[in-house]
Order: sequence, then structure tokens, then C-alpha cells
Amino acid sequence: MEMTEVRKDLVALRREVSALREVVAALREEMSALREVMVPLREKVTILSEVVAKDNSDTKKLKGENAALHGAMVRLEQAAIEERTTRQTVVEDLRQEVRRRAAPSGRPQGKITKAFHDVTVQTEPQSSAVSDVIVQTEPQSSAVSDVIVQTEPQSSATSDVTVQTEPQPPADNDTTVLREALRTVTTFDAPSALGEDQLTALLQSLPRLEELTVRVPSFGTGRWLRLLPTSLRTLYVAGPEVTKSMWPERYGSGLSVSLQGVAADTISHLATELGSRITLLDTDAQVTTIPSQLRGAIIRVGPNTIILPAGVGDSELTELQISRETVERLSVTTADLPRLREQLPEGLRRLNVRGPEVTEPRWPKWYGSGLSVSLQGVAADTISHLAGLGRTVTVLDIYDCHDLTAGSLEPLTRCRELRFLTLSGGVPDTVSLEPLTRCPELWHLTLSGGVPDTVSLEPLTRCPKLESLTLSGGVPDAVLDSLSGCPGLWRLTLGDRQRPAETAFTAAAVTSLVKSCRNLGRLYLHCTADTTRAVLTALKEAHLRRGIFGSIGLHVPGELYRQLKRQEGDGVKVFEWKH
Repeated sequence: MEMTEVRKDLVALRREVSALREVVAALREEMSALREVMVPLREKVTILSEVVAKDNSDTKKLKGENAALHGAMVRLEQAAIEERTTRQTVVEDLRQEVRRRAAPSGRPQGKITKAFHDVTVQTEPQSSAVSDVIVQTEPQSSAVSDVIVQTEPQSSATSDVTVQTEPQPPADNDTTVLREALRTVTTFDAPSALGEDQLTALLQSLPRLEELTVRVPSFGTGRWLRLLPTSLRTLYVAGPEVTKSMWPERYGSGLSVSLQGVAADTISHLATELGSRITLLDTDAQVTTIPSQLRGAIIRVGPNTIILPAGVGDSELTELQISRETVERLSVTTADLPRLREQLPEGLRRLNVRGPEVTEPRWPKWYGSGLSVSLQGVAADTISHLAGLGRTVTVLDIYDCHDLTAGSLEPLTRCRELRFLTLSGGVPDTVSLEPLTRCPELWHLTLSGGVPDTVSLEPLTRCPKLESLTLSGGVPDAVLDSLSGCPGLWRLTLGDRQRPAETAFTAAAVTSLVKSCRNLGRLYLHCTADTTRAVLTALKEAHLRRGIFGSIGLHVPGELYRQLKRQEGDGVKVFEWKH
């Protein structure tokens, strides 16, 4: 028996060894395949190293050219100072010579002074930016002997002395070389102390510029923007406090612009002077309004916000793919929403869909999960595209959608995780809230801008998880009556803390609703002072016992809180409505 068991063990071991050999053979094959893959990778690494080395060499060469240009400008500045001094000396010598020759003839000194106005000095105009740009001046002759002084005979006592200078020599070689060098410059980093006038003069000498960096404390009048050459592809403007640069990437055939730490009116200047040329704008400023001239550009605000122009093309979608990990807020036009199916960035939290007339994107709040969406000035059929985005929509804010009908909210039933819904701008009398009963996770609903008495809130009493309801604007008693007996309602807000208290309900209707909703524990009230006092009195008389503390919380604005806090009583606690 023992030998038989040993043989069986040996057979099993042989099988295991055979299996291990097969595994080893497979591993060897994989290693061989990996070696084959590594060979081209090593070749690519070698090529990339060569490219990097070449780029480093080009960078050093550019630095050398910039240093040479700076040295030439310094020399020109010194030459300008020397030329100015020499010219003053020559002029003074001319004056002395004229006085000396004219004195024997008895000419009055007033005539000599007038005669000196006829002196012709041939110099080219100088730039105000002499220290940083180009000093355009012809060298003057300092020899007094080159001056031809012609005097009239003594009998012509009333004639003037005419002083003429000889023709000037051509410009020196340094000036010519600098001019030609500036005409070929494609990348320029302007000095930090450069003023707007100096920058304006400089741009006139850079016709082939492609990349420009400007560090200025403000844009001034912005007139220098008009002088940017058509060859310019990237413009970086930074304020004095910027320490970490954010150069723009070239995008499309237009102009890419990056703004950091500059004045608030910078975007307005850009839109006015360069709007049609800009295809990409990077800025760290808060963009609240999209200028009409920039509606054709991609606007990136900080590292996580993109505003796409109308007519999204393949290039814009590529831009989205590149930024998939960083973009958290995205604004698109309603016409482009259908094209974004399965194309949204992975890290996206807030999506704004705007109509053709919208210039100020309104971003929805984000509550920690899913996708928050805001619709602005769009048609009601836009709602039908939300379920096809390939993302879980948990928050939806609808602003100024006036063509809502009885079936407009039906597509929301396909958003199975929808928890927060806002209808702002007034509820049309044609809308039906019946589809909301089939939104299983709807927890908070806001109806802003008023609810007409033709709209019934009765369907809300059948929403399985509705706990929080906000009704702002005019809300008649009939609307509140239709909400009577809502079983799960725990928090009710009547009125808007940020707007005037324009309400249509009475204290009796509010009190009746509170009594019928047995789980209601928080009432936020913003209406007239008399109505608020009447509600407080009625609730105290009702002796309501709600929640673990046995009282209902009445939240009122600060101006009423100090008056009503002392009047709270049995079953009612008064709190200040802070936000």
C-alpha cells in the first residue's frame, strides 16, 4: 500500500512539474514578446532625447539672441545721449559764430536770434521708449568747420543770417542691424517695467511676432492691442503679483490668450479690440458675463471651468477630452447638448446649458454626488436630452423656460436619481406636476417666481420622498390648500430671503397647511410683518407638538426675529433666517 501511494504521489508531482514547465514556457514567450515591444520603445526614447537636446540648444540660442538685442539697445541708448550732447554743443557753437560774425556790422542781437530759427537740423524723430525699443536718429557732425555761414553785406542791415548744415551721414550699422533683427523676431518677453506707450512703440517694430509676453499692472487704455500683428498666435498678460505663469496653448488658427492677475476690465478690452481673432481665452478672473465678441471662443476660467462657444466641432470635443480629469464646470449652448452624449469629462460636476440669448452662465449647486445641471433660457424639449448624457443627474435647475406644457416634465421620470429640482422664473399655468410623482428620489423641490392658482400642488402629496419644498413669489391660498396633508413634508419655505416679500397667501392658509402636514418641523416664512405675527399667534394657539423637542421651528428674517423671539410660546420656537 505504501509503494502504491508513493507512486501516486510521484505521478502527481510529475504532473505538477509538467504544468510548471508549461507555465515557465508561457512566461518565456511573454518575456520574449515584451523584449520585442521594448526595442521600439527604446528607439523612441532615444529620438525623444535627441529632440529635447535640440530644444535645449534652440533655447540657449534664443537667449543669446535676446542678450545681443538687449546689448544693442543699451549701446543705442548711450549713442543717443552722446548725440544729444554733441548736438547741443554744435548749436551753441553756431550761435557764438553767428554773433561773432554779425557783431561788426552793427546788427541788432534780436536779428541774430531770429536768424537762428532758420537753422536746419536734419535728425529723425526719436521714440519715447528709447531705453527699450529703437532710437531712430542720424549722427550729427560735431565739427564747426563743416558749417557754412553766409552773411549779407553790411549795407543790408535788415536781412537775416542763414545757417545751413551739410547733409548728414547714413545711419550707423548698429541701428540697421537692430531694425532688421526686430523684424525677424517671433517670440518676445517684454520687460516688466515697460509702459503702455513704450509697448505701443515696440509693437510697430515687430511685424512677424507670434508669441508675446507682457507683464503690466493694468491694461491702461488697451490701445496697444490694436497694434498686435496678424501673425500673433499666443498672448500672455500677467499682473505684478503673479508668481506662477500660465502660458496659453495654441488652439486653432486664431489667437490664444492667457490673462493672470490683471485689471477687471481686461476682458472687455480684449473683446473690443481682438474679439473676432480670439479662439481660446484662459483667465483666472471670474467670468460673469460673456461678451458678444467672444461667443466664438473657448473660455477657460481657472483650471476647472470651460465655456464652449456655439457650434461645437471636433476640435472643441478634443479639447474636452484633453481636460477630462480637471474640468468640473462646463457651459454649452442648447443646440450642442445632443452632441455631448458620452463625451462629458469624467470629473465634471456642474453642467450649464444656455440658450442663444444667455450671456451670464448660472452654475448649479453640487451636493457631493452625481451631475448637477442648469438650463437657462432653453426650450422645454431640452429636458429630454438629460437622460441621454450617460451621467447620473441628481440636481436640475431650470431658469426662464416659459414653454413648459402638461407633458414637459415627463422626461424627468427617466432621471431616476434626481433629488433636487428647481423651476425658476414662474410656473406656467399650463404645466403639470404629475410626472414628479414618478421621480422616486426627489427630495427637494423649489418653485420660484410665483405659482398661479390654476396649478395644483396635489401631485406633490404623492411624491414618495419629498421632504423639502420652497414656494417663492406669489402663492395664493388655493395653491397652499392643494398641498394639504402632504405626508412626508418636513421643511416648508414660503417666500425668498433674497427678494422682497411679495406673497399672496394669508395667515389662515399657512396655519391650516401646517396643521395638516403632521411631519412638518421647520417653517421658513418671508412675508409681511402682520402676516408673520398672525401665523405665530395661530401656531401657538394650535398647541402643536412636533419632533423630538415637541415644537415647530419658525424661521423669520432678522428684522422680525428680534421682535418675535420674545413672543414664542408653547409648541413654537422662533429662529433667525440667516441665509
